[in-house]
Amino acid sequence: MTARFRGRGGPGHPRRTEPISDTGFGEWWAAIAVLALVAVGIVSLADRSGGASAPAFHDPSPELLASTSTAERSVAAVEEALRALCREPVLLALELEPDCESGIITLQDALFDDFGSATLLPEAREDLTAAIQIYLARLRNLPEIWNRLEAIEIRGHTDPRAIRAPYATNLVGSQQRPLGVLLFLVGPDGLSIRDRVDLERLAVVSGASFSRPPAACPDETRECFEQWRRVEIRPVLSESLRRRDWSRTLQDVRLATQRIQQALQVQER
Repeated sequence: MTARFRGRGGPGHPRRTEPISDTGFGEWWAAIAVLALVAVGIVSLADRSGGASAPAFHDPSPELLASTSTAERSVAAVEEALRALCREPVLLALELEPDCESGIITLQDALFDDFGSATLLPEAREDLTAAIQIYLARLRNLPEIWNRLEAIEIRGHTDPRAIRAPYATNLVGSQQRPLGVLLFLVGPDGLSIRDRVDLERLAVVSGASFSRPPAACPDETRECFEQWRRVEIRPVLSESLRRRDWSRTLQDVRLATQRIQQALQVQER
């Protein structure tokens, strides 16, 4: 597609990296919270006892560490699944490969019929159909993602230029493009029946106006505005867990466990 569309690859092919979310950890996370509260209570009682011999108690640290290890394996599995997704040969050949950390496919402005148009070029329709078929098939074969998939968001972005009410004007435009993409994909010339059913079940359409410029070219300049105008197709996992925040949470649990172990060792002396 490089020869057919301007602005593809290199500087015109921005790579957005945003945190994704994950799920499936609610039950054992609640267990961690309970164990941590129990341990803190034990330490507090020992402190209030003025050094008196403490009753026998259970050290929760091994359970905490085991739960942390389980979470780390789950996060690692999601990350590896996304790396596998972005290495898909067909998507690479079509230059519609997803970002390796977020799973986002970006449709550049050059794939649309005209400036501000919500209609895909004929060549872009063919390639997008092939890419989304591969994308959905690959997601189904990656249970770490598919079993936690809450939605597939199709999000539109614009540049900030408008004569009146720039944000409101561009908000409408940023919603029209992803809506056009979705209606094509679920229409008679788009996906197969199975893919259409899955996309109809999962797809949500949103518009961000110009509030989220591309990380690769965030300046309000004519050179960057073409990259601002884009549509992103992204897997959305449960809001109960964001990967980057979760990584920090894992470290917090690790440190808390170490403090509990140190407090227990002090009590035993």
